[in-house]
Amino acid sequence: MAREMSYQMTRTIEALDALTASYRERLVAGEGLFPRETEEQERARLANNRAAREHNARVYAERERVAREKQAAENAAEVAAVRKRLCDSCFCELPASGVCGNC
Repeated sequence: MAREMSYQMTRTIEALDALTASYRERLVAGEGLFPRETEEQERARLANNRAAREHNARVYAERERVAREKQAAENAAEVAAVRKRLCDSCFCELPASGVCGNC
């Protein structure tokens, strides 16, 4: 059972087709739905992106430096703790009294 379209439906479809065609023409022409950036806007955007990358690089470098310093401090503390448990003369592990029984 075929349904006939009303005059209003036909006009609506034609208007939508015309709108679609105009958008398609703008996209094909390269205009896009948004206006293109001017050269100044593009330069400003690129400069902003470059500044953000440089800032992020500085932040990551600082984080790495802090992590290296923290690891070095942990390593030094661990070495000091191990040396404290060892006898200076024979390098055996000291008992709880702190006096080596081998020397």
